[in-house]
Amino acid sequence: MKTNTLLIIFGILLFSACGTKPSQSAAKLTQEINTYVSEVNSNLNLKQDVIEGALTDMEGFKDIGNFKYTVYFDAQSHTLYKIKNVETTAQVITEVYYFKDGDVVLMDVNSGGTTTKFYVHKNKVISENNSGTPNQKLLLEKANRFQKTFQREH
Repeated sequence: MKTNTLLIIFGILLFSACGTKPSQSAAKLTQEINTYVSEVNSNLNLKQDVIEGALTDMEGFKDIGNFKYTVYFDAQSHTLYKIKNVETTAQVITEVYYFKDGDVVLMDVNSGGTTTKFYVHKNKVISENNSGTPNQKLLLEKANRFQKTFQREH
């Protein structure tokens, strides 16, 4: 009798310990990301690399504007924390990408005076303001391209 009881208790403990962990709520993840972003923005020890250049039309012949691309990273560990991309054409578009543990966690976009924040968890947008899915996908792809470029250069 005691053996069966012990086996049942052991089975329940094993099942609960090895079971799937409940996922965090979007609100809690958003709050954690905001705290992390504040820490990154207040870190004055991050090294900055700035790249500026011209934006051209689709054929690559006519200049249509310019860009300024700033990378914020730890100089010793080469850990990427933030990328700020400003594109100036007929309007100014500012995109700020925040990275944590090698993944994008926030995409903050200001276009035409409207700011939109996309909170990201495991490469999926978990909350959004005023934007559709195609824009999210393009921004995620852009963030990943920026990150790969950084990794190649550092």
